[in-house]
Amino acid sequence: MLNKNMLAGAIATVGMTHGEVAAAIGVSKNTFSAKLNGRSCFNTQQIDDICCILGITDPIIKANIFLFNPSQNRDEIRK
Repeated sequence: MLNKNMLAGAIATVGMTHGEVAAAIGVSKNTFSAKLNGRSCFNTQQIDDICCILGITDPIIKANIFLFNPSQNRDEIRK
């Protein structure tokens, strides 16, 4: 499951909009929104592209965003 808040925060941190990230990975803003809101999933290439665009290189942060488990303790997620 996607951690929408972490991804949105990472996008905001680099000063991009959701539309700009969508265009950069080759999907429409509506498709990106559907993926962000859990109605669809990012494929592995899109995840890699998003991480590259946002400068996410730490595999733990990547996993916390894209393999989020809502039952995890919040302190575990921040590690």
